[in-house]
Amino acid sequence: MGPQLVQFTRPQSSRVVRDAVSALCQGVFEPLPRADQRRKAELYVRGLLTARGRKTMRNIAAHAGMPAGEQSLHHFISCSTWDWRPVRANLAAQLDGLLNLQAWVVKPMVIPKSGAHSVGVERRFDAGSGHMVSGQQAFGMWAVSDDASVPVSWALHLPDETTLAGCAARAVLDLAETRALPRLPVVMDAVEGGVDMVPSQLASAGVPFLLEVGPGALVQVTDPQLPGAAAELSTVGRVIDAAGALRRPVRYEDRADRSIRTGFLAAVRVELPESAAGPRRRTQPRRPLLLVGEWTDARRRPERYWLTDLTTAPPALLMRLAHLSRRIERGATDQSDRVGMRDFEGRSFQGWHRHVTLASAAHAATALCDQHSGGYATASRRCSA
Repeated sequence: MGPQLVQFTRPQSSRVVRDAVSALCQGVFEPLPRADQRRKAELYVRGLLTARGRKTMRNIAAHAGMPAGEQSLHHFISCSTWDWRPVRANLAAQLDGLLNLQAWVVKPMVIPKSGAHSVGVERRFDAGSGHMVSGQQAFGMWAVSDDASVPVSWALHLPDETTLAGCAARAVLDLAETRALPRLPVVMDAVEGGVDMVPSQLASAGVPFLLEVGPGALVQVTDPQLPGAAAELSTVGRVIDAAGALRRPVRYEDRADRSIRTGFLAAVRVELPESAAGPRRRTQPRRPLLLVGEWTDARRRPERYWLTDLTTAPPALLMRLAHLSRRIERGATDQSDRVGMRDFEGRSFQGWHRHVTLASAAHAATALCDQHSGGYATASRRCSA
């Protein structure tokens, strides 16, 4: 028996809204072993949805109808033992049942911190503000459809991790380990490193991928259209330069604003070097991959490079997937901030994960609300096999 799914229609009253939020929470928080944990999780989500300003424990407790419950919520988030991973898996399954999901998109999130005592705090560049800040670096895996974007899994970068891409992949792999991750392509950035390990990690987990890579990453050309380039390892930039004659215009729909755009692609079949291909039996060939160069202006240098195992996908589909991150950048992160995704004030690694898990459920509630004409609806629950 799978998680309960919620049907949303246009709201008729505040009672209907409350019932619908309860129905969503019932499905998402079903893995929590105790009734009091499920009740507190729902109260926390309600507090995130209704509290104004920063979502502190005191603010959340007051707006959730627990004016004396700050300490209880603090214990539930920071000191309890409930596992956030099954909750995230249920959230992903809920969204897969309710929305026409296109892909999972992994995006970074910098969380400014005033002190250095929270886990993972370092000096980092915040692309949103354009400044160096003291804070945490997190990566969220977002479920993306034509009309909604919702974070479902998170990873927090720690000082002893070597690459940001490895941390970003962990947001996917932690959920994939639950065996509940719907098989959709993962779109993520590996420009600053990670090509030596991330493709094999995702492939071993059975997750198809489209990775943005830097021009200096190494690949082995196997494409018969470039016979002279197959003799030795070469950089991504040099391979795409040699493939200039293969460049073709591609029209695709940008789902962020429903516009039709034209880009230029050159695609070359490649393999990763032996050291980056991951463990395999001697009789197994290295996995074929597709290296894609992308131009907006054919008169200039390529703007982006992509590595994917979607070797039979039409070029227009690859372009649509590559630009799904725009769907998140246009307002979805603001929505996430409105439910307090960056407002956790504790110092606990486990507490941070529980907070962002419940904030993700609150974000899902607002996204479903927006998709259905501004609100929730009666929730007739059904069971999904």
